[in-house]
Amino acid sequence: MAMPSWAQVAAYAASKLAAAGLVFLGFLVIVGGFERYEMSELTRQFPLWGFIYGYAVLFSAGVDAVLCKRKAGPAKMALTVLLYMLGGYVPFLVWFPGQWILSLFAGAYGVACALAFLAATHLFRWRWPYSAATAMLLFAGAFYVSVADFTVAKQWTETRTADGYRAEFAYFHGQKEIPVELGAGQTLSYHIDWQVTNGGGYGTYLDAEGGTYTNDLRGGEAWIAYRVKATSTVRIVVTGDRAQGRLTIEWEITG
Repeated sequence: MAMPSWAQVAAYAASKLAAAGLVFLGFLVIVGGFERYEMSELTRQFPLWGFIYGYAVLFSAGVDAVLCKRKAGPAKMALTVLLYMLGGYVPFLVWFPGQWILSLFAGAYGVACALAFLAATHLFRWRWPYSAATAMLLFAGAFYVSVADFTVAKQWTETRTADGYRAEFAYFHGQKEIPVELGAGQTLSYHIDWQVTNGGGYGTYLDAEGGTYTNDLRGGEAWIAYRVKATSTVRIVVTGDRAQGRLTIEWEITG
C-alpha cells in the first residue's frame, strides 16, 4: 500500500534529518574523543550546526532535485557520490582561501561527512516512522550535550575575597565561572596566576559584552582591564585540561 503524499514528504525530510543527526553524533564522538566536555564544547560552535543541519540537508535535497529524472543505476549512483564529495570539499576552499594545506585536510573531513550523510540517508529512506523518531532523539541528544555541564573538578576548594579568588584542585577538566558585579562606568582589572603541577592545560577568558578592553603591565605581570557602560555581571572563566594545582586571581574595581 502506497504512503499518502504527506507521509512521503515527511519520510523524505525525516531521512535527511536523521542522517544529519547521525553524522553530527559521529563527528562529536570522533573529534571529541569520547570526552563529554570536549563534545559539549563542539556543540556550542553554532557554525557546526549550520553546516550539518543546514548546508548538508539542503545540498542533499538539491542533489536529489538535480538527479531526479535520471534513471536509477550505477551511473546515477556514481554521479551522486561524486557530487557529494564535491559538496563536502568545496566549502572549505571558500572558508580557507589561499590556505591549500588546511583546505586539503579540512576538506577530507568534509568528504567523509558527506559520504556518511549519503549512506545514512539511504539507510533511513524506508524506515518511516522510525526515521522521524531517530531524528528527534539525535537532535534532542545533541541539544542536551550542548547545554549540560560536564566539568570534572576533584577536591576543588575555593576561597573568594573582596579583591580576589583562589582555588586548589587535584583534577580539573572543564571550566569554572567567577562572577563579578560591576556598576555603570566601573572597570574590572584582574590578573591570574596559574600553578599547574602535572603539565595539564589551562586557560582563561572573560565572558562579558558591551564593554571595552585594555591591557596593562604591572610589576612584570599582565593585567586585563574591562570597563562596562551599564550595570552588569561579568564572568572570569577559567578552563582546565586534566590539570592539577592551584590558581590565584587578583582584581580591583575602579570607577
